[in-house]
Amino acid sequence: MSRTWCLLGAMGFILAVTGRVPMSELSGPQNKAMSLTTENFYETYRPRNLFIVTSVLGATQEDTPGSVYVQLHFKQKQSNCRRSNSLRKECKPLRNGAEFSCFSCFWFKNNSDKASSKFIRCAQNSEQIGQWEEECNDLRNKGIQLPDMYRLNARSRRPVTEEEMELKAQ
Repeated sequence: MSRTWCLLGAMGFILAVTGRVPMSELSGPQNKAMSLTTENFYETYRPRNLFIVTSVLGATQEDTPGSVYVQLHFKQKQSNCRRSNSLRKECKPLRNGAEFSCFSCFWFKNNSDKASSKFIRCAQNSEQIGQWEEECNDLRNKGIQLPDMYRLNARSRRPVTEEEMELKAQ
């Protein structure tokens, strides 16, 4: 097996989907990320009407030892329903309703529903998507550090023991 595949196997499984993604194909962590992004949208903009996700443009998930990284890019549009009565009738996107593009990324630790770190942005223009992707790449790279038990001792090329970690901390 090649070194690249061994490294990917050691780092974890990567699931990436781009283009239009059916909501039914999102994983559990991706659905949680969608929910957190939507909650943040309502807290930030406080719209009267309900917004409906019209398309998922990208969904990425990386499973690493002890954590999961999720990145989402989706569009949502203002609907004909008020948020307060959205359960009473069928809600549909308004033809000329406001449309927002949302981009978010999260690190979930140890199968937790609570994000250990996150980046969430929604805007009516999508000119900032490139900058948001960079922010998420930075967040991803900061979280990809291997757990202490996978760090190698520089001299012997073996995993560092907990006692060695404690000595280094002192």
